[in-house]
Amino acid sequence: MLRGALEQFGLDEETYAPQLSLLNRFGQAKEVAQATLWLASDLSSYVTGTTIHANAGYTSR
Repeated sequence: MLRGALEQFGLDEETYAPQLSLLNRFGQAKEVAQATLWLASDLSSYVTGTTIHANAGYTSR
């Protein structure tokens, strides 16, 4: 959806991504999935009551 919106407004990823991401790129679905898998695994067994922002720092701006 984002790519379609960028095309509609005549923007490209390289120009627009730094405005949304501290990593200066858009995330991949795999990166969000990895955070989800970690939360569902035993590796996160001591984690409770928190929010994990898998958004490359968007909420930190």
